[in-house]
Amino acid sequence: MKKTFKAILILGLCICSCKKSLTSSNQNLITNDSLQLVELILDREQAMIKKDVDLVMSQFSDDATWINSQGYLFEGKRELGKFHSMFFENDSLNYYYEIGIPKIRFLDHNSALAYYSWKMFWIKKENPADTTFKEIGLMTLNAQKEKGKWQWTAITNQHTPWFFNEVKPVQIE
Repeated sequence: MKKTFKAILILGLCICSCKKSLTSSNQNLITNDSLQLVELILDREQAMIKKDVDLVMSQFSDDATWINSQGYLFEGKRELGKFHSMFFENDSLNYYYEIGIPKIRFLDHNSALAYYSWKMFWIKKENPADTTFKEIGLMTLNAQKEKGKWQWTAITNQHTPWFFNEVKPVQIE
């Protein structure tokens, strides 16, 4: 129920953020595609929380790339799997993971960008009250739709000083 409500809320925000005037059929495509992309993001959040590497990896194209917040480039699904397994199989640390409300930007009917804030607080397994490191950042994901299915093809992850519950445009005056 919580996931469905969150998806509907996020979808509404995504639709409201579209600035182009669209035909009814284009609006329906964007609405359906927005919902699919938001669902991918919400599924990723749950997979990170549950440490479900199979669900995480099912979202990536075979040739996906990932630049992590330290600037390391991982190429291909196999390397991305190893990268995620480092989190899930850590012997001494556990983590708390949460994301903010995603912002979706369509480049065309088969290409989109997704942005969302994330936080990952690392906790010692032997003493859960001991938070050893607080990571906060912004995820930028490039999605491609092939044969009606969206997949992440390129991801950049960067640290930010604050957690933004929602990614909003700013204007410099």
